[in-house]
Amino acid sequence: MGSSGPSASTSMYTSTIDPSSPLFLSSSNVPGIFLIVPFSGVGFGGWKRIMIVSLSAKNKMGFIDGSCIKPTENSSQYRQWDRCNNMVILWLTHSLSPDIAESVQYSEIDESI
Repeated sequence: MGSSGPSASTSMYTSTIDPSSPLFLSSSNVPGIFLIVPFSGVGFGGWKRIMIVSLSAKNKMGFIDGSCIKPTENSSQYRQWDRCNNMVILWLTHSLSPDIAESVQYSEIDESI
């Protein structure tokens, strides 16, 4: 495949994002990663603290606390924001037991919060 293929363009776009930006995803940030042991309904305080530390270490807390604001759909950063947001959702879902994940995975996000 030539340099105009999808992976080449994604790679070029990702490399132009400052690594200190919350929109940056390194090659180690993959959807199936388990940040912490999944929450099973016991010990929420400890699970929450470890989750915050894990997301902070990956510079993704802005997707949780709202400080990484969603750009408009016509913005050049919209697709990267959406990609990072979806990655955070996957990490959170994978950090819940299957029963709990099943009950929240179809929840709608209130963007007015």
